[in-house]
Amino acid sequence: MNQEESSGQSERQWRDDILRRQVRLRCHVIKNLAWNLENGGDFPTPTPQKLCALIRHTVKMIEDHLNETPADQLGNVSLFLCSTAEHLRYVERSRTAHTPWSMIQATEHFLKQQVGEDSHFIIRPQWSYNYSLVGEFVAHYQTSVQSMAWIPARKWEDGLAAIQLTDNKIYCIAFPRVGRLDALLHANWGHELGHIIAARWVHAKFGQIWNGVEDGVKKRIGESIRKSLPASIEEELFKDLIVEQSISDMANTTMEVARHGLTELICDAIGVHLLGPGALAACLEFSAGLSLDENPLQCRNYPPWRYRLHLMLDACHGDLKERKIKVNGRESDYPGEVLRPFCEWLSEGKQLLAHAGDEPAWRQAIVVREAYALIEREWKNIRHDVLDLLPGGAEKPYRLCERHAIIEDLAKKLCDDIPPNEVGCWPNATPARLEDIVNAAWVFKIKKQIENPGWGSPSDYERLCRLALKAIEAGFVDSEFGSRLREVNAT
Repeated sequence: MNQEESSGQSERQWRDDILRRQVRLRCHVIKNLAWNLENGGDFPTPTPQKLCALIRHTVKMIEDHLNETPADQLGNVSLFLCSTAEHLRYVERSRTAHTPWSMIQATEHFLKQQVGEDSHFIIRPQWSYNYSLVGEFVAHYQTSVQSMAWIPARKWEDGLAAIQLTDNKIYCIAFPRVGRLDALLHANWGHELGHIIAARWVHAKFGQIWNGVEDGVKKRIGESIRKSLPASIEEELFKDLIVEQSISDMANTTMEVARHGLTELICDAIGVHLLGPGALAACLEFSAGLSLDENPLQCRNYPPWRYRLHLMLDACHGDLKERKIKVNGRESDYPGEVLRPFCEWLSEGKQLLAHAGDEPAWRQAIVVREAYALIEREWKNIRHDVLDLLPGGAEKPYRLCERHAIIEDLAKKLCDDIPPNEVGCWPNATPARLEDIVNAAWVFKIKKQIENPGWGSPSDYERLCRLALKAIEAGFVDSEFGSRLREVNAT
């Protein structure tokens, strides 16, 4: 063995010894951090603690099998542990002090109703002014453990039973920290929930749709490229190589624009389906400070806000029309005095968002034009298929016109500074639903802004949000425990 070979082996051994000690130490630290967070209390639901238990279980498996870990995999395991530690920040930021805790239980219950009781949600703030969904964590850790061949994956899966996570899912929904108390804007959570349904649809159906149109898309892209080629390219072979490579690249871009655009539009559709005009109003306000006509190619393939809002307004069209409706068996004018300002505000938004003149600039690029031609051709069927993926209880869309009397009742309570947590008057009252409270808060807010231009100070908004948050909490508690309490009182 020469000196160079000996030196190489010594260096590898030196690195391996350091990495193995580092991995062991990181396992110990992460397990302790997860344990301390899990048992530190102060969480509005048990879900953050479930994520801590999942992380502890996974890290312990890595620690128990550290001696069998191949030397050339120690670096990858070290990086995995670092990313695992980052997940604990979702837990730490979901404490009651950082969240609108009074609506977290009701919100998680509402979300579970849409995607199944086996799904759990951490809700936490982020400094970015945006809503987002991260996960699914159980599948992420399962895939990671399966990639570590020296760890028995079956043993890890069996261990999920001890922490009650067998066949369960954990997601994290983030909201803007500066809007912590804004229960009205949190109607955007319906959109984030939509990402779970959208991912299922994209996985099952998007490939089939794209395969059906890919050849036609490539043909039209090729024709466009050949028209734009400079005359200086004279060698036919060289020109064909350029054209074929460009067609391939641009077709892939078209596919990604269509896929991501459909994902976001599906999420919007689900948000409106579940929360009605309240979700639309939240998106209108959220997008007010953003460009409405941004080219998808310049904003990570997101659809332009104007396009998104138009589709959402179309979905709410029936709630914006004046007409006669039946309320408790009697004919009544809709939208009526209380709901009219809100409905007119939404209708005004539709008029303001209308395009004037020619085709918008963002459609001029052929990859975007082709992507949105696909979306528009397939959208009606896609929307129908996606909504069919929701469980039976959510198959009917939320309609403001069908909840007219309830929304009026709740909005009037807000006018009297009363939390709108129940419909009717005691002892014949029934608990208000989360979606009704959110829509009633929007109805009240817009009515006050229109009728009283002086209304709208920070204290006015805070009071409205606190009344809505209190109502969501009280309504949920009553719906979950009220009947049992009444049975106890009766005995």
